[in-house]
Amino acid sequence: MAVHEFNRESLAARTARRYATGVLRTWGLPEVVDDAALAVCELVTNALRHGLRHPAIHYSPVRLLMFRSTHALLCMVTDPSNDPPILREPDYVSETGRGLQVVAGVSAMWGWTPLRPMGKAVWAGFTAGKTRFEACR
Repeated sequence: MAVHEFNRESLAARTARRYATGVLRTWGLPEVVDDAALAVCELVTNALRHGLRHPAIHYSPVRLLMFRSTHALLCMVTDPSNDPPILREPDYVSETGRGLQVVAGVSAMWGWTPLRPMGKAVWAGFTAGKTRFEACR
């Protein structure tokens, strides 16, 4: 397991991508590095942009957690917001709003779960080798 915390940082997306890339290379998962690093970058960006939008009663940082098993990887980002993530239809004119589309496109499956007493975890799953999961939307 690997964990990294983010606050309201201007370079958080770049830091998340570099951190994930380093962890995945250390873990010997080269086949998922690019896709997982991209998904982590999007999930952290969304968590910082939307999950910290409203001041939380008790400040909680955005956390990236990465779990590895023999043939699978789970990347999870937690934030203090109870608002669910919204998978939007692509808007080809807008410059934002495609993050979860990207996550859905590069991961084997993705989803979210509420955390208690507050917050949520948004996650993306990846598999090494030929095994694939049916996408969860």
